[in-house]
Order: sequence, then C-alpha cells, then structure tokens
Amino acid sequence: RTYTSKQVLGARGAQQLVGMFKNPDPPGAKEKEVREAEEKEAQARHFSGLFWSIIAVPPPDFEVVPDTIGPSHRASLSIYIQPPEQPLKEVRVLGPRRSSEAEARKDGCELKRVAFRCPEKNFNLQEVWRKCYQLENKQWSVQELTGEDVLETSENRLPEFQAAPRTKQDKIETTAEWFQANNKRREYSENFAPIGPSWALAQLQTPVPKLPGVWYMHERQNQEGKHVPMLFFNAESGKYYRNRSTDVAYVPAKSRWLQTGLPHQSEDQSLKMSHGSVCLPTASGRKDDLAVILPELARTGSLLKQPLPFADKPAALFLLVDGLRNASASEWCAKRFHTHLLPRLSAFHSDPEDGELVLVVKEALAHLDHALLDSPARYAGCSLAVALLMGSRLVVCTVGGCRAVVCTPPSTEPAPKKGPGAAASRESTWSCRAVEGTMPGHTRIDILQSQRRRRVEAYGPLDFDGRAGEQLRAASASEASLANLSDRDRAVQKALRAANAFAALGLSRQEAIAAVPGAGKTAAEAIEAVLGPRRPGEPQVEAARSRVKAAGEAVDKMLTQDAFGVQQLAELFYVLDEEEGIISQQRAAALLAVSPGCGEAVASGAVHMRYQAVLSGLSATCPAEATRGWEILREAIDSAGRPVAPVWVPPPEARGVEVPAALGLRDCKRPRRLVGLEIASEVLRIEPGSSLCLLLMTDGANSVQVKQMAEAVAAHQGRPKAVATQLAAVASEQLKGAKDEKDPKEVSVGVLAAYFSVKAHEDPAVHAEAEAADSKKRKAPTEVVVGPQPGGGLPNRIRVSHILLKWEALTAHDPTARRAAPKGRLQSDAEKELLKLLQILNAMPQGTPSDAKKLSAKFAELAKAHSDCNSANNGHLADLGWIVPGQSDKDFEAAAFDLAVGAISDIVISQRGAHLVHRLA
Repeated sequence: RTYTSKQVLGARGAQQLVGMFKNPDPPGAKEKEVREAEEKEAQARHFSGLFWSIIAVPPPDFEVVPDTIGPSHRASLSIYIQPPEQPLKEVRVLGPRRSSEAEARKDGCELKRVAFRCPEKNFNLQEVWRKCYQLENKQWSVQELTGEDVLETSENRLPEFQAAPRTKQDKIETTAEWFQANNKRREYSENFAPIGPSWALAQLQTPVPKLPGVWYMHERQNQEGKHVPMLFFNAESGKYYRNRSTDVAYVPAKSRWLQTGLPHQSEDQSLKMSHGSVCLPTASGRKDDLAVILPELARTGSLLKQPLPFADKPAALFLLVDGLRNASASEWCAKRFHTHLLPRLSAFHSDPEDGELVLVVKEALAHLDHALLDSPARYAGCSLAVALLMGSRLVVCTVGGCRAVVCTPPSTEPAPKKGPGAAASRESTWSCRAVEGTMPGHTRIDILQSQRRRRVEAYGPLDFDGRAGEQLRAASASEASLANLSDRDRAVQKALRAANAFAALGLSRQEAIAAVPGAGKTAAEAIEAVLGPRRPGEPQVEAARSRVKAAGEAVDKMLTQDAFGVQQLAELFYVLDEEEGIISQQRAAALLAVSPGCGEAVASGAVHMRYQAVLSGLSATCPAEATRGWEILREAIDSAGRPVAPVWVPPPEARGVEVPAALGLRDCKRPRRLVGLEIASEVLRIEPGSSLCLLLMTDGANSVQVKQMAEAVAAHQGRPKAVATQLAAVASEQLKGAKDEKDPKEVSVGVLAAYFSVKAHEDPAVHAEAEAADSKKRKAPTEVVVGPQPGGGLPNRIRVSHILLKWEALTAHDPTARRAAPKGRLQSDAEKELLKLLQILNAMPQGTPSDAKKLSAKFAELAKAHSDCNSANNGHLADLGWIVPGQSDKDFEAAAFDLAVGAISDIVISQRGAHLVHRLA
C-alpha cells in the first residue's frame, strides 16, 4: 500500500516539499553581487594600455596604506601568479615610504605596469623587485605628480566585499529548501575543502563577505585574546578571501574582503640542524655581542599568539647582535626582534616568495629601528646578522659590521681511509663564501651606491667611504681635531667634514650671525686662496673646492632673501656642532625658551612661534638648508619636551661610528641620515641530500680568514659549538696581537654557527623492500631496548662517559662534583679547554673496531686527568654507566641520546658546566 505526502505530513507539510527536486538555480542565473564583481574585475584587467589576459587569475592591483614610520604612505601591490602546475598565489610588494598619497599612488602605478608584464616572463617577479629598488632612489617632481596615476581611482580596482550576517533569504523556511541546501552543502564539501588547519563552517549569524555560497572561516587570536577571522573560504566558488582593512581592531562593517591565493599546505622537511654560539666580552668585561636562537619558531609563535599554521617546518630564527658604543642597544634589539618578525610571518597564508621573506625581515628591522630610536638606548646602536629558516629555505641578512659566511662540503667525498691518515681524510676542504646579497637592492654594490647617495643628500662627510679607521660624526670637525694640520689641510678637512654650509666656509658663530650678502663669496675666495692652484691626484681637495663653492652660493642666496632668517638658522647649526651632535635637555630648553621636561606640546608651540615664519620663508630659496633646520628643531623638541629621565648619552670622544648602516645611533640618523639601514640579503635553498654550515660573525671576528673558517668547519663537522669556540678564540688572539696602545678601543667577539642537512629522497620501492627485510629480521622487543628504536626513535637507555669542566660562576650545589672549579676560570675558558681536548680526540684514527676501543681508552684517560665529575673515577672507562631519559640535565640528555655508538658530542653547556660526551653503548 502507498501513501501520499499529504496523508503522511498533512497539507502544510506536503506544501513544503513542493520544488524539492527542482534546480534552485536556473541556468545563467547569478546573484547581483557576483555579476557586479565580475564586471569590476573585467574593468581592472585594462590598465594604462595593457591587458591582463590570464583567465581565472585576477589582475595586479594596489592600494595606498599608512605607515607608522614617518608618518608616511606607501603603495601595497598585490600580484596574482599561477605558474604551470601550481596553485594561485598572491604576492604582496611594498613600495617606498612617501610623504604624500600622490607620490605613493605614482609608485603603485609604476609597479603595477611592471607587474602586468609578469606573465610574459612566466611570472618571474625579479623585474618587480628591481623596480621597487629603483623607486626607493627616485624623488618625484611636481610635474610628474599629475595625470591619472595620482588620482584616487587608480587604486583599489579589484572587487571588495564587506562582511555582514546573511539575510533572511539565506534562511531555510521550508523542507524543500532544507533538502536543497543540504545537498548543495554536501556537494560543495565533496568538491571543495579548505586547505590547512583550523577551518570551521561559518554559522548563520557570523558576518561573512556579501557573496552567496557555503562559507568556512579561519580564525586567529589577536593580542587582546579575541578570535577574529583571518581568511574566508567560499565552498561554492572555491575562492579564498583575506581582509584588506588595515584597522587594528576588527569591525565587520568596516572590513574589506578581497580575493587571495590558495593557502599553503604546510610541509615538514626532513631537515636536521644543530647550532651553537660564543660571545666573548671585551677586555674590561663588557659584553656587547649577544646571540639569540629560537630553534622552534612555530612553537614560539603559538605561545605569543602568532601561529604559523601555513609555514613549512622546521622554522627557526638565528640572530647575532653586535653592540656599538655600549651594550644597551644590542640587548634591546635581541629581546624584541622576534616580536616584530613573528606577526609578519603569521600574516602569510600562502607559500611566500623569496622576495617576500626578505621584505618581512627588512620591515621587521625597520620597525625595530624606529622603536629603538625612541627608547632610552637611542644613542647606542648595533649591527646584526639574522638567519631565518623556513622549511628548506634559509634567508640570511646582514646589517652593518656583521657578516655571514656560507660553508659547503666538497662535492665528492674521498674514500674513507684507515690508520694515521684517517683524521686528515675527514677534514676534507670545505668551500666558504661571504653572503654578498642576490636580491635587487640588497647586493653589496647596490648597498654601497645607496649609502654614498644618502650621505651626499645628508651633507655628510666627503672623506668617508667605509674603510677601516674612517668615522662618521653628527657634528662638524672641531678646531681641536685640526690643530696640528697645516692651513691648507685644515681648510680641506673643515670642508670635507662640515655638517652645514657655514662650517664648510670656515665661519665662526659670530661671523655667521653678522654676515651680510656677499659674505659667502668672500669666504669661498679666501679658502680658494689657501688651497692654491689645482694639483693632479687630489680628489679630496677637489671635493672640498666643490663643497666650498656650493656653500658660498647657498649662504649668499639665503642672505639676499632673509638675513634674520639666516641668523636663526646659523644659530641652530652651531648649537648642534657645539653639542657634538646631541643637544642636551638644558641646551634645548634654553634654545626654545621653555623649561626642561615641559612636554612635546609646549616645546612644539615654542618652535612654531619662534621659527615657523623664518624657516618657511627660507624654504623657497634653500629648501635643503631649511629642511635640516627643521630636523634640528625636531630633535630640540624631543630633548626639551621629554620627561627628565635618564637617557644614556655617549661621551663626545666616543660619538664617531665606523659603520655606514646600523640600528639605533639616533644622532647619526637625526637630523642628518649619515647612517642608514641597508640590508644585504640572500635566500639559500638546501636541496635534498645536501648540507651546509652557516657562520654569523660580528666585526670583532673580521680578522678571521676564509681558510681558518674552512679548517674549523671541516674539523668539527656537526659540532657548531666547537666551530664557534675555535673561530672566536682565533679572533680573540688576533685582536690581542694587533692591539695598538695608542688606540684603547675595546672589541668584543661573537660567532654563531649552525649546520643544516636535508635527507635525500628515497626510492619508494627500495624503501619498501628494506622495510620488509627489516621486519623479518626484527625480533620482539624486550622490556629495555638498547640502540635506535624501530622507525628511528631514541633508545630507552645508553651508556656514556663524559668530561665535565666547571667554572667559578657556577654556584649551584653539585653533589656529584669531583672538585671545585679552579679560581678565576670563566665559561669561555672551560669551553676553550674542552676544544683542545676535542682536537686531540679528532686527531685519532677512526673507522675500525680497534680504533673505536683506542678512542674510548683515550677519552677515559682525558676524563681522569681533566674532568670535574666523580664519574672520572668509575672504572677503566670513567663512565657514568647506563642512563635513561629524565635522569640527567635536559641539554645533556639531548646531546647524549642523539649520539651514535662510539661518537663524541659537541661542547654541551648544562647547569653543571661544560661537557664532552662519548657514547659507549
């Protein structure tokens, strides 16, 4: 017997089934939002006579975003690329910082034109990065800032969508609608599934982009602890959307969701790494160099609410900081660099391009430097070297006096030898090269050109080119520093090291204030008479002549325009020179006629009353000099207005710096940008079956030669702590030998070493055959398993011997200590002693069972003679016996359980002291 729906469900229930099996979307029917989005994207495909013809790939687009450094504006360009057999990816490029939106829009249009030609070169973005570097050195004229490029309509041409709860039409009111929605959701879920972890189906009340479809949401926890959406996925179209809004607080009604590329499926590379660092203090005990190693960067990010769910693993950060003037800036940067880097890494959902990773490090350093310049350590500085590991890619960047060296093993290993020559065979020659940079704008040549250009624009010293012994100072050359020179040499040096046009002419403060039109020409002619006739082979003298001539013309031009304004400007320049580049709070308050610590608003008001009209008038005739005057006044406002709080200021004799790029050093960046933040960067790819060693070194280790690096890396393969200890010891000895009694400058030494190796790809057939053979031979495990576990796990217990050296600063009670540490022994001394013992052990032959027994006997002999642990008295092997996980210090156990039988560890630092560990079984 059959029943009708009316009989089963009643009249009302049957009515709801009407249309259940009909297609809810007639062919050709589209939602209004979809049609409008397609029309807008079609218009965006046409730009400046160019056409984007790649189907299903959105065209490039940009927007002008505000930047906290400046304040300023910059263009943010989005390029959508889809190389053959690869998913759609969005690459974001940031233009240079500009003072106006019109300049930023002009940059965005220039970058966009280059991006439109990317498909012609198989989506190679090198031209885009090169154009970005060119724009950093480009100043737009008033005539160039006209036309459609600077209009607001030139940006944000791709469709954007606001987030809002779905309307009532999306709600299910009948049974037929429920069946249709359920079938549609099941179909979309089968055909499209979001990539990556932490996706959830968006609920009905959740604001989603105003487009039809089934929505999934990827949330992140912000700094306030609130979960906010980061990505949306439309299961109907298979497209992903990101929030384009730059607001800190997420407001759905103000959000702008833009189509983006596919998220990256995180891959865990079979990469093994080991690392170690040594930072030796100066002769007086000051520790300027610091090393920071975060081997589990993804875990660190999760703890700081900046997860990396779409990043390849492993992810690690290596940072070596070299303090300048004192250690305050290096400590400040070492503690905070990761807090600027992680939020930018966490914002990636696709696999970043090499240029994007370099840009992330560059932006993190720029914002770190900006914060440092406003901190109590503002007048200190630091150079640094940073390495960022993301999967099998290694991003290496250096700033200032630090350098990075990449060491690679020989391509073909010689056949293993036995007997006395075995040690020499193991120390095969490694090749070492310094990281010079490969990205456009980040090579050594590009950096040198940018630094010279910046110093010329900042009226910097003309006798500085980055060579050893040359220094940059914020003030003009003092009379005391030129006292022993001849009149000609004094005039040349005054002009070369002048910080302003008045100093270049050799005018005193009284002469500059009393100057009348024509005084500049008179002073220039007097200097020309002192210099005498031109002589070949004197480039610095010719540079001084040119500067003096230009200074005379500029001073006369200003005097003709406004003699009183020139007096006010000269007063600012001479105050800065008399204060040796750093205006004290008392002098700044006197200059502005305010009380110290009056606050920024009061100091700014004083500047407006006393200097606004004067400098505005000079800006028309001599904009460069007027701009420098404003920069000096900004420093005076900061100095006079800040609270009376301790800010470290270097003594006048220690205000010269030898590096053209560094973080901090506010007096060398404001009011004149003598020191920049140019970054040498390179991206290394660690291929399967290959390995490399990375060395990061401070300027105290600049004397270490490439040959010495190669010898250390080859002698201690896989022992980065030993490599760093050996190179630091070499550098320290060379510094002691080259120390000049007339130069009391103290230098600290820092070396960070890291080994990386990627396992070679295995043939699946060979791997399966080996697994099958192994399973036949494998016996049932007993209660305690000695040696590697099946599948590569760690053993349950091992037998080890070790050599322990303690140092005087260790105060914790050690019940198993053999004796107290010798008086005066430092940690660095203990590490050097262990290095000597390790070199003795490395020189012994290895390769046969007989060699292994001799090595164990020699290790026991050294332990009995040198070890500070009671285990040195345990039998003929001087061993600790069998140990299990959790029995010893975690750092000691990590090194010991990672050793193969018969192997010797790297230098290990634990709570007990410094160790060498030898695994016996």
